[in-house]
Amino acid sequence: MIKSIIFDLGGVYFTNGTIEAVKKISKKYNLNPEELSNFFGTQSEIGKLYRQGRFTSKMFWTEFEKKFKLKVNEGNLTKLWISCYQPIESTINLIKKLRKKRIKIYFLSDNVKERSQHLQSKFNFLENFDGGIFSHEVGLTKSDGIEIFKIALKRTKNMPTEVIFIDDNENYVETAKMLGINGVHFKNAKELEKELKHFLM
Repeated sequence: MIKSIIFDLGGVYFTNGTIEAVKKISKKYNLNPEELSNFFGTQSEIGKLYRQGRFTSKMFWTEFEKKFKLKVNEGNLTKLWISCYQPIESTINLIKKLRKKRIKIYFLSDNVKERSQHLQSKFNFLENFDGGIFSHEVGLTKSDGIEIFKIALKRTKNMPTEVIFIDDNENYVETAKMLGINGVHFKNAKELEKELKHFLM
């Protein structure tokens, strides 16, 4: 019996704002989109440190300037990045349906402090969750392996077989499965609802 479902945020609850931000910033400064995407994500040491809460926003953008040999306005680029995230209404509606069935809903997100605070201030999204984990609060990202998933599982107070993890990154879904957690690779909310019926029947 499924008692808890853990959702990723970016790309599942919100649109993938980092992809959109990379498009805009790469165009603005004539940068290679793939190289920029790697820098912003956990593929780079800088991106990972930022999401782990070990780098401040200022430190992150200072490294950005060094790598790409640019001088930028940290505040403006932070706002641009954050503004690219928008709630996915179909996912939110599904979450509300699940909560009515008394299923606990959690989040697990590789997220930086500024973005999580801004999105909460603007959209009050935390009201749709029973709890969750931001990577910057625990010093770990999903790309670090199973440790952050262990923490998430402990927060649910459930057995692994009683939990589902949902992410648009299939690699992270596979990591969760290593702990015995059920995993679903997110494509869109309609497909997700179909997938969940197999677990909730």
